[in-house]
Amino acid sequence: MRGVSLVAIVIVAMLITPVQGTPIVDEVSMMQGGGNDDRQPTANNTTYWLFGSESMDRGHGHFFFDGNTSEQGSSPKGYGYKTASNGKISIDISYRMEPQLAKDMVLELDKTIRGTFYIESWGRTGSDCQNGGACKDFTVTFKKAGVPVASDTFLTGGNGQETISWEFPVAENMTEWKRNQDNIEIQIEYEVEADTGTIFGLADTAAEIYIFYTHPDENRDNSVTDCDGCNSNVVFPILEIDQPLPGEGEDGENGEGGSNSESTPGFTTLLMLTSMMAAAVVLVSKKNKELEE
Repeated sequence: MRGVSLVAIVIVAMLITPVQGTPIVDEVSMMQGGGNDDRQPTANNTTYWLFGSESMDRGHGHFFFDGNTSEQGSSPKGYGYKTASNGKISIDISYRMEPQLAKDMVLELDKTIRGTFYIESWGRTGSDCQNGGACKDFTVTFKKAGVPVASDTFLTGGNGQETISWEFPVAENMTEWKRNQDNIEIQIEYEVEADTGTIFGLADTAAEIYIFYTHPDENRDNSVTDCDGCNSNVVFPILEIDQPLPGEGEDGENGEGGSNSESTPGFTTLLMLTSMMAAAVVLVSKKNKELEE
């Protein structure tokens, strides 16, 4: 009888011993984008850096730049460039966050978002353009999940390097950012026209646009233009990261503050272990009764 009881007790003890599943959970979390990633924002990592192609046909951004590492997929020269000897040239680039926002983010209401864009342009700009009407001024649009939430235009001279400084307050519709949904996007639009038609073409100027990306100075190509330290960026007043937003539970699911049997990891396993424990106790009781008889 004592032998049977001892076996049952050992079985019960094994069943109630916690199973170490944390490493698996952490591994899954990393795969789903919930782990640490320097490209993601934090309360202390608030600068969104801009990267793009040399031909300025694509761009992206994220929150990591250490001053030494060149961004994969960004122009190795450190800038994008476009030119034309006559007529207008235009750019329309969107710098979406890659990888997309992986944690909920809250920006502090009424605090200032600051953008700094380093450009160089040559030619006619704005209302000075002659062919087909005015050129589009340098226009920056801030988007949340693809929807514009702030925009502004800036007059440029078209005669060299300029720094565009953009500041605007965080509005109500900019405070809460849901992970995997409300991705950050900065759009830049701009037009420049070649200055032609001068006597004998002696003073004609081709239209040129440079956008300087975030890039290590030591790796910049300064053979045509020179703009060390010209790392275009946007700084956000981040209040907190990865805290449940209003209407979300602690697990981040909309409308549900707690757990249920289908969404809670290990719930089915717990039920199975409980049933096995009960069966083991019944077995011990039955054996004891048979031996006493």
